[in-house]
Amino acid sequence: MRPAALFGGGGENKEGGGGLFGGGMGNLMENLKKAQAMVQVEAAKVQEELANTDFEGFSSDETVRVVMSGNQEPRGVDITQEAYAQGVDKLNELVAEAMREAHAKSVDGMKARMRQLASNLGMPPPPQ
Repeated sequence: MRPAALFGGGGENKEGGGGLFGGGMGNLMENLKKAQAMVQVEAAKVQEELANTDFEGFSSDETVRVVMSGNQEPRGVDITQEAYAQGVDKLNELVAEAMREAHAKSVDGMKARMRQLASNLGMPPPPQ
């Protein structure tokens, strides 16, 4: 195959012949612009979906619950009387445990959704 045939370069008759990429650089650039716009729309949908998804994390004794969005934005903290009764130092530890779990779940959810988006767009998955 000649290089000119790949990119739509003129053959013997020097008329634009479409080549492998469908009609020359003009069409290639137009297709790239369309693909880029589609990726932006789909990525915006994913970001909105993640912003509206809650992930919960709990302390080891389940006396503290932290809620975080799919964009790792804190949404709320629930602390039971039992957690308060354990004292300030223990309460700090329980809140940190719940925050770490909520954050990890949120990040995992975001990564899974981005892998799905990449797959839907025919792109290689992002690194894990």
